Amino acid sequence: MSATEKIAVITDSCADVPPELAKKHGLFVLPMRIICSDGEYRDGIDIHAEEIYERLKKELPRSSTPSGGDVEDTFAEIRRQGYTKAVAILLSGGLSGTVNHVRLEAEDAEGLEVEVFDSKQASIGIGIIALQAAAYIEEGMGFEELKQKIQKLIAGTKVFFSIDTLEYLQKGGRIGKAAALAGMLLDIKPILSFDEEGEIYTAAKVRSRKQVEKRLLQLIDEIKETKRPYNLVVADGGAPAEREQLERKLTELLPDARFLCRAKIGAALSIYLGDGLLGAGIQYLD
Repeated sequence: MSATEKIAVITDSCADVPPELAKKHGLFVLPMRIICSDGEYRDGIDIHAEEIYERLKKELPRSSTPSGGDVEDTFAEIRRQGYTKAVAILLSGGLSGTVNHVRLEAEDAEGLEVEVFDSKQASIGIGIIALQAAAYIEEGMGFEELKQKIQKLIAGTKVFFSIDTLEYLQKGGRIGKAAALAGMLLDIKPILSFDEEGEIYTAAKVRSRKQVEKRLLQLIDEIKETKRPYNLVVADGGAPAEREQLERKLTELLPDARFLCRAKIGAALSIYLGDGLLGAGIQYLD
């Protein structure tokens, strides 16, 4: 990489990158806005998931894209630190207008070339793409090759999420009332993922919480290709003990991961998912 080609990695707070890893790899994280009855907050800065779980008992907060000011300030800070290029890896356009918002702001980012990517993912599905992009930059990869690699990472990342209730997805307008009611009455635990267009779909359904871990592992087992290099991810929303157990079994199933990322679901996604979430996934590197 030439001395003039200093590349920054931008993502948003829905990527759920653990703060210590964001700091270690120099990621710039745009905070989603969360609108509550008593004001507006920035995800991961002024409000965190635990507070959302409490608020959900009495109100339904709303989420919105990062503010124009936060995007502009991030671009200014990137330039101040001497970067001339950046890649922005953001929440699925099927869920949010963040990609389009940042793309428009990037057109006016003087002195900084920004390539914006729709991750087609949420949570650590975005985060692992951003972290691997940062790793490629640290290895000396140039901007043009990096852009091609990120497209491959987007195509090669698959994460499954189990949620404990459909109530908040329904209240947030992400699924219909009838589907939510049927799921709750039958105690169905859906396992969700993202298709190639970045839209949520139901990958599987189980009848009880006890079956969630087993089904998550089965779904990854069905798509594993052990001859390919890979990273692994595990995530939870208010279920750390279950996540640790899932991680142990996932690494037994796939013991040769280059890297394993553990994540906690942040405030913005918790509005729609509630607590009790478990997630697991794989990212192919070739």
